Amino acid sequence: MRYGLLQCAAVTVAVLGATTARAVDADAVGGVWHFDEGSGDVVADASTSGNDGTLVGSPEWVGGHDGDGLRFAFDDANYALVPVSHSNAATVMMWALYTGIPTGNIGLVHAQATEGDLGAPDTKMIGVWLENSNLLWGRIIDPAGALVNLPKNAELQPDTWFHIALVVDAAAGKVSQWVDGSMVGEADYGGELGEFAFLKLGRQGTETWEGILDEVGYFTEALSQDDITGIMDAGLQSVTTAVEARGKAATAWGAIKGDTRADAAVGDDSDR
Repeated sequence: MRYGLLQCAAVTVAVLGATTARAVDADAVGGVWHFDEGSGDVVADASTSGNDGTLVGSPEWVGGHDGDGLRFAFDDANYALVPVSHSNAATVMMWALYTGIPTGNIGLVHAQATEGDLGAPDTKMIGVWLENSNLLWGRIIDPAGALVNLPKNAELQPDTWFHIALVVDAAAGKVSQWVDGSMVGEADYGGELGEFAFLKLGRQGTETWEGILDEVGYFTEALSQDDITGIMDAGLQSVTTAVEARGKAATAWGAIKGDTRADAAVGDDSDR
């Protein structure tokens, strides 16, 4: 037993020492919504940003990808509205599953300036949705109102969980979409986004998601592929846990993930 504990400690130290994943600045964690409340009309922000949101139209609490999730219905036009800070560099990510496309398109998320149920094309500074062709699409809008459309390259099948992310990289002048950790589309971006102060989750314009969303994260910086896949694998709790554990200006989710998995590997030899 003593040998096992020593071995565990040695593995943990080795993993922490070897971790080289780029840390995510704690100030860039603009909101983390686990959708684990299970009841009520409030979705709590698990980050230090305090951006708790409200449910509109009574989406249903159901089992999600990790714990609870929220089921949205196209016919009910429901969504979650969360406040966020504007940034010209941004990353939005979530786990999503849809059950069908009733008519038109179904929306995952959009960023808007005010609290209203806005649907006009020029009000959606960041938008992600699924076309009725089952193709994922996305768009951003600059301050002058110019649309930057992403290519429609990824076909998503119903009744399947997908990890979806949109990354706006002001420094590189690029906007990209990601599915399960792989880039599926990229477009040039001028470096500025139109003003927004809220994210509408489960809705894009007037088009509501038909299915379940879970584990939504918003960051005010462009995350890398390593960041996206790391958070996808370890969960958004790895980001908030790292902030709380370190109490510093960077969230080393890679170290937390490596520490946890190294300990688990020593104590359990089963195939995972």
